[in-house]
Parts: sequence; structure tokens; C-alpha cells
Amino acid sequence: MRVGIAAVVLTLGLAVTLIACGGQPEAADPTSQPSTATVVTAIKGADGTAATAGGYTIGEVRLPAKAGTPGEVSFTITKDGDPVTDYIEEQTKDLHLYVVRDDLEVFRHLHPTRGEAGEWSGDLTLPAGGTYRVVVEFAAKTPDGKGEQAMLGATAKVAGPTEVDVPGSDDGTVIAALEETPKPGIDQEVGVLLSDPAGKPVNLGTYLGVYAHVTAFSRETGEVIHLHPLGGPENGEDGTRLGIHVKPPKAGDYVFFVQARVDGMIHTLRLPVTV
Repeated sequence: MRVGIAAVVLTLGLAVTLIACGGQPEAADPTSQPSTATVVTAIKGADGTAATAGGYTIGEVRLPAKAGTPGEVSFTITKDGDPVTDYIEEQTKDLHLYVVRDDLEVFRHLHPTRGEAGEWSGDLTLPAGGTYRVVVEFAAKTPDGKGEQAMLGATAKVAGPTEVDVPGSDDGTVIAALEETPKPGIDQEVGVLLSDPAGKPVNLGTYLGVYAHVTAFSRETGEVIHLHPLGGPENGEDGTRLGIHVKPPKAGDYVFFVQARVDGMIHTLRLPVTV
């Protein structure tokens, strides 16, 4: 059963997050039960810049020893020292993992597998050496039937040459752009435009249950911003538009990573943005 998660305003001194983003799933399951609302609070300060927040800790982080060699990423998530084993599904997954080099020139979005004891692992090959941030995003169930949402981050080094081909906003098949520059500290809708090389709309499918997965990272602090799609795509003269909710915490330089399924293929596009 897929669980839909609705944001509920709480007066607990914690931020409140909407875990289930906009968009439509790839296919409806006629046997599924009606979705239920779960109150999920975002832990203050759990923005991917620290390994511990709200009692949750990411630990035992390991990356492939050498760039260009197939290996594994692994880590544990604990709450007050005990493994976390009960999660609330977010965009079709219990946990989203981002492996990002500290200069934001390498980005991987993965969905590892959880073992019986609560450890997580997955296959990973990194194209270049350097210092990487390993960031996890998840919502854990609490004993009262509610949930706590967090992003935790730790660093690990990978040996090997650091030179890498940096992806851009145009991969030769799909071009991504923002309609306007977001303003700091304000809840707002910003349009993401996706087009083909001729500037025409694209055949946009869903990815992880939504029409695009968008994540932004601050160059200065490493803080992670997960941007939520608002509704479905709209085709126009400038391409296919998706509205996203965004609230950059402050002015500065960010890198937005837009992931979208076009003609059945996942495209990851990188957009540097100065807010």
C-alpha cells in the first residue's frame, strides 16, 4: 500500500514539510487502499549539512575506494543509537540518497537497499576522485504513528584523478532553464522549462511518481533544498513548463539538479543559479 503524506501545520517549533510532491504516478494500482494522511514534521536543522540532527545519525559511511571502479556505497541510520527500520514512503521510496562532490560537479541520486539490521547499501561508480557529501533524505515513523523528516550528511574521500566532464543544462536532447531567479527567504512558485534542442515541448513522463525531481545545493554551506513540483506539465511556445515550490534560505550561489523522464529516458540537468 502506498501511503500519501499530507503536511499539517503544527505549533511544535519544528518546520512542517510536505513529503508527497505533486505530479501523477506512472500507473494506478486498482487494488491499493485509499491513501491516508500522516503528520510528518521536518526536524529543525536537518538540512543535509550535519551527520546528526534530532537524535538521528548517519554513520559508517563508505564509498568506492577509487574513482572509475565499480564499488558500493553503504551507511547506517540510527535514532538515539538504535537502527531505524520503519520509514514512510516519499516519492515511491523509503530513502533518497545523494552523493555529491563538494564542488557540486558530480551528482548521483540513488535508492539503496536496506538490510534486515537497518544498514543501507547500493552499487555505485564515481567518475572522479575528491571529497564527497553523502546526503540521505527520509521520513521515519515515530511510536505515536506520526513521522519525522530529515536530511543528514557526512563526507567521504575517493581516490583518483579529480578531472571530470561537468554536466550542463543541455545534454543534447533536453534543455532545462528556470523562468526566473528565485528570491531568498520567500515561499514561491518558479517555472522550470524543459525543451528539445529546437525549443519545442518534450514528451514528459513521470519519475518517482512526479513529473520532475529537483534538488538544489548551496555552494557556500552545502545545505540541501528539495523543490516540490506543483501540478502537471504545461506545453507552450518555450517548451514544457513545470511549476515548482522553492524557498532558498538565503542569498547565494546554488546548483539545481533537474531530473526528468523524456521519451522514456531519465535526464539529469545541472543549473547553476545565483539567488
